[in-house]
Amino acid sequence: MHVFRVFFFSCAVILFGISAVCEMSAKAQQSTPPLSALPRGDFQFTGNWTCEGAFGNGKLHKSTYTGAVILGGKWLELTEQDVLPSSGYLAKYLIGWDAQQKRLVEFDANNFSAATYSSDSGWSGNVLTMTSAVTQDARAPYAANRFVYSITDPETFTVDWQISRSATLNWITSDHLACRRIPKA
Repeated sequence: MHVFRVFFFSCAVILFGISAVCEMSAKAQQSTPPLSALPRGDFQFTGNWTCEGAFGNGKLHKSTYTGAVILGGKWLELTEQDVLPSSGYLAKYLIGWDAQQKRLVEFDANNFSAATYSSDSGWSGNVLTMTSAVTQDARAPYAANRFVYSITDPETFTVDWQISRSATLNWITSDHLACRRIPKA
């Protein structure tokens, strides 16, 4: 009988310990605040922007961006339309918090394709880096790609689209745009 009591008591202590650890882990996960798609400070993506830069091959790139904060102020919506080259490229980028993955996600829907990106750290100062998953497809033109959004002052930001040709990430800028806010009329 004594052995049974010791065994029962030992099991109860172990179960209580496991329960306490699980409860602490659940509280830690609940207390992790979501990362914001919006930068801190006085910078606002809302409004209209004119952008100019170059592709990785040196060719001129011009586009317009429109920014909005949507879904209760939690998501950033950026719409891009190319001016030069006149390929007709249109894109909608949605950046927001994914509570299940516990990170920021970006959905890139455009008239040629679609992609997803993520960030575990969010804004670091004035820079947000959103990175794709690494592909194992040997036919893909690159192994991974990312968008790097950098705020330079309250009226300008840059967007760099970078690629890595190998799974050992070595980033090459394939597109750089410097965007300036279009003043309201």
